[in-house]
Amino acid sequence: MENINWETVNGKLVTNLKFKSQTELVEFLLKVAKLADEMNHHPDCKIHKAFQLEISLFTHDKGEITDLDYQLAQKIDGIINK
Repeated sequence: MENINWETVNGKLVTNLKFKSQTELVEFLLKVAKLADEMNHHPDCKIHKAFQLEISLFTHDKGEITDLDYQLAQKIDGIINK
C-alpha cells in the first residue's frame, strides 16, 4: 500500500486507500478500529469499489477538525510504516 495522503475535504480530514484484497483492507481497518477505541475517537469509514477504503476524520461535537483528528491521522499513518 502507498503512503497515506490526507486532504481537507468539506471541512473533514480525508484519505482514500487502495488495497490488493478485501482481506488486506479489513485487516488494516481492524487496526484503525483498535486505535480509535483506545483514543475514544472514531473515524467515518467507507469501503467502496471492493478494495478501497475512505477514512474521514472530524470531531462532531466541536463541528471541526481538531488536534484529536490530527493525532489519530498520525497514528493511522504509523500503521503503514510498520
